[in-house]
Amino acid sequence: MRRLLIIILIILLVVLLVMETAFAQCAMCRQALETSAEGGQLAQGMNLAILILLLPPVLMFVGIFTLAYRYRNQ
Repeated sequence: MRRLLIIILIILLVVLLVMETAFAQCAMCRQALETSAEGGQLAQGMNLAILILLLPPVLMFVGIFTLAYRYRNQ
């Protein structure tokens, strides 16, 4: 069980680090940030905010899936 969780986490990290589109905002937000004076820093902040907001639902899903997997035969 622990081995499966570690494999899933490694795959998730690789996907997030390798794929450039995983760090993209919507097209309109990105265009507005890139055309502003301090667009680079704002775009990085926006990317981080998107990933932070994605974290709680993913952790909840993983927790529920882990509980369901652990207690599937009981």
